[in-house]
Amino acid sequence: AQQRAAALEDRLFALLAQDGQTLRFEPPMPPESVRRLTDAMVRANGARCAVFAGQDGAWHYAMADRDGDLRGLTKRLNAALQGRGGGKPFFAQGSVSASRAAIEAFFRERGE
Repeated sequence: AQQRAAALEDRLFALLAQDGQTLRFEPPMPPESVRRLTDAMVRANGARCAVFAGQDGAWHYAMADRDGDLRGLTKRLNAALQGRGGGKPFFAQGSVSASRAAIEAFFRERGE
């Protein structure tokens, strides 16, 4: 049942990724699902992307960039939005304690 649920979720994520969004907000979901949706988005779009799942004040996030280095962005995100997390140059994940509006403003100010 878990494998079937994961396979169905992957199909849904592939469909969602086709809309070209690079910043996506979703209802609460496990961090592993956030990672898989982010993977689907970067595969579909090739552009830097980020997914935040949760609600105001408690978001899990994942960011991916096939050709870039996210470490600096991740540090700035965590500092600005009371976050924790990190990762590799091309993929980062963690959590932030901020509103959706604050997250959107963070990316808008940086032209992301």
